[in-house]
Amino acid sequence: MIARTWLALVLVSFGVLQVAPARVKAADAPDKSRIFTFRMTSEPETLDWNKAHTAIETYLLMNLMEGLMTFDPKFKVTPALAASYSLSKDQKTYTFKLKPGVKWSDGIPLKAQDFVYSWKRLISPVTGASYAYLLFDVEGAEDFYKGKLTDFEKVGIKARDDLTLEVKLLRPIANWIYIPTFWVTFPLRQDVAEKYGSLSSSVWATPGRMVTLGPYKLVSHDIDSKIVMEANAGYYGEAGNIAQIVAQLVRDDSTALTLYETGKLDMLVDLSTIDLKRLGGRQDLKSFPYFKVGYMGLVTNKYPFTNPKIRRAIAMAIDKSKISAILHGGQVGASSFVPTPMAGYSKNVGLPYNPEKAKKELKEAGIDASKPLSITITMPNSDKMLILGQYLQAQLKTVLGMDVTLEPFDHKTFRAQLNIFAYPSFINSWSADFPDPDNFLSVFLSDSGNNKTTWKNPEFDQLVLSARTTSDAKLREKKYFEAQKKLLDDQAVVIPLYYEPNLALVKSRVQGLQINPLNYLILKRVNLGP
Repeated sequence: MIARTWLALVLVSFGVLQVAPARVKAADAPDKSRIFTFRMTSEPETLDWNKAHTAIETYLLMNLMEGLMTFDPKFKVTPALAASYSLSKDQKTYTFKLKPGVKWSDGIPLKAQDFVYSWKRLISPVTGASYAYLLFDVEGAEDFYKGKLTDFEKVGIKARDDLTLEVKLLRPIANWIYIPTFWVTFPLRQDVAEKYGSLSSSVWATPGRMVTLGPYKLVSHDIDSKIVMEANAGYYGEAGNIAQIVAQLVRDDSTALTLYETGKLDMLVDLSTIDLKRLGGRQDLKSFPYFKVGYMGLVTNKYPFTNPKIRRAIAMAIDKSKISAILHGGQVGASSFVPTPMAGYSKNVGLPYNPEKAKKELKEAGIDASKPLSITITMPNSDKMLILGQYLQAQLKTVLGMDVTLEPFDHKTFRAQLNIFAYPSFINSWSADFPDPDNFLSVFLSDSGNNKTTWKNPEFDQLVLSARTTSDAKLREKKYFEAQKKLLDDQAVVIPLYYEPNLALVKSRVQGLQINPLNYLILKRVNLGP
């Protein structure tokens, strides 16, 4: 009991546990034929879109809300809440004109000031947003985040009138138009957010308090059970015929498959490796392209990974070519951290499997073969990650004689462990927030809130940041190649393990369902048949 109490206190301190809010009473129960149900593997950490930073939140936030820009079905950037935008001749000032007549789910009109407040909150140091660095190319934003600038009026984010948002950049940025597609930049009303607490509070992001702009609105959230969303009657755009969305929390893979096969779920993603062995060839098994890389991360300020030779030894001791055979999900062994087919991908970066060189690096690091290293790897407790962890455990024992302990945790606890750098190594994945190599490599910038390795390297930072300002595509790729050589080959901070498609079981009654390469499931494009 004492241990459980201590864990609960730790989780509360990191914002992992939350009190279940009141349920919103639905006006009428929807027709069951218009209810779409899918599986969540874990509780979302938060529905506060400024703070959300994991794949668990993706399907929820992308249907509750929208941003200035979005992607069309052909994966081209197109206006969403914006009616249009323009870029100044010096390519440093974006002016967005909002669609007139868009209203929040409580009937209040959307204003440009709602973006200003949201973006101020995103870069406010008290908010603690992992993605604050995405706005650092905006004039004054990084200085505001770091406390060097306290007057937000000097930050290049302005509401020129109710329907005009102006954003001034420090310099031309080749990929900046992708930033306002991502959920952390979605608008937020100050009166709603601060009615229930301070600027940094997330209490507003609960049923009965949250107001949204997307095709659906939050109705209920039963902690560790399910989240229910219903069609937003005041949505400005067109939507399919889904009346209610139920995100059912089902941690166990076999239970989830049983629920799908008995008609209790309409869609099932995160299929287990065991299930995938026997699901091949089914017509309801869909494969979607996915910008994603699975990897092993090494915390460079923790023994033994303070030594780059030991990190390099680990990287060369892992045979990635066998991962597909053990996971059965169409995985392909990875080389670069930027996945294929994205620009910036290269098969010529990343240390290849080489047991002899791995042993040599370990010996040069001063490790006595008679006294093998012992390391711990933490990971999410899904079937796939556990099987992958056991494979790495066996590889490192066979090649380097290492004793490897695996420490799996549920999603929230795992993220909390990463945030406090509790373990020297971890297995994780990174999937794209926008389709650009910067989104993968900026994770490891010195000031990135998503950098869980503690590694800081000014030369790497300079390569990644300068690539943003480069309009020449070939020169950008060259800089990303050089940055990856430093990250993966010279320093071996992370070890790319595999790329994989997005596999899902989808009922035949679900018409028009697509999951784009960013793992966005846009349900307003779906119609439910009989």
